Amino acid sequence: MGVCDGDGVPRARRSVAFDKALPPEEMLDGIATAAESLVKEVGPVRACGVGMPGQLDPRRTALVRAINLPSWIDVPIPKLLSVRLARPVVLENDGNCAAWGEYQAGAGRGASSLVLFTLGTGVGGGIVLDGELWVGLGGAAGALGHLVVDPDGPPCGCGQRGCLQQFASASAVAQRFGRGPAEAAFAAARAGDPVAIDAVGAAQRGLAIAVANVIHTLQPEVVVIGGGMAAAGDALLAPVREEVKRRVRPAWLERTRIEAASLEDDAGWIGAALWAAHAGEKH
Repeated sequence: MGVCDGDGVPRARRSVAFDKALPPEEMLDGIATAAESLVKEVGPVRACGVGMPGQLDPRRTALVRAINLPSWIDVPIPKLLSVRLARPVVLENDGNCAAWGEYQAGAGRGASSLVLFTLGTGVGGGIVLDGELWVGLGGAAGALGHLVVDPDGPPCGCGQRGCLQQFASASAVAQRFGRGPAEAAFAAARAGDPVAIDAVGAAQRGLAIAVANVIHTLQPEVVVIGGGMAAAGDALLAPVREEVKRRVRPAWLERTRIEAASLEDDAGWIGAALWAAHAGEKH
């Protein structure tokens, strides 16, 4: 978590270990305590935002459920935190927060539209169109990890087969490689290891197909690749850019750029803070 100014420049940070074994109320109490210490350090803040993984209710008043947080069911996060912090709290999906952070203060600064892919343990994302987050009718838009890139591919926890998450997540690359994490797979691929080349290549192809689909659908000004896998840099992005060029007509691609995320681990909390400020201005 952190405090930033209105341009997204960090002023202070804290890290709090997230204990899934704790009841949600206890975990949120610890988060609130750390947030209060930040406010004491930097002075008053005008907005507070929270990014959470999983399904949120359409009105953003609660976390409905999250696959990796089994005890977090129908948790009214904004209400619980606003009582402790004595100010309104805005809740949004963590991928959407990261997309808003990159749009306002990162690789998408100055763009009119942006789509973010976050490649981590899973694959998430967020969409910004004409200066607003696009969350869809039920609030679930931007689930880019479940774009199907191979209808005959491996099964996904969502019930489909061949989702992007089964190819381009760090866990999928590590599973295909079989001898270490995704970072080790990229290093081994550079050294010519055929198994690693296959694992990395599957991620590159899957991501390129998904990016091409997004460009065909939305034609955003910038597509941003973030998450831990983005640390591979051009080893990931250069082949993706080349494959996208083969899949998208040049005239449709000439105004869209594909960039690495620039805010790294700060994207989520910066985006949450700036989105809360934006929401407050609107209301």
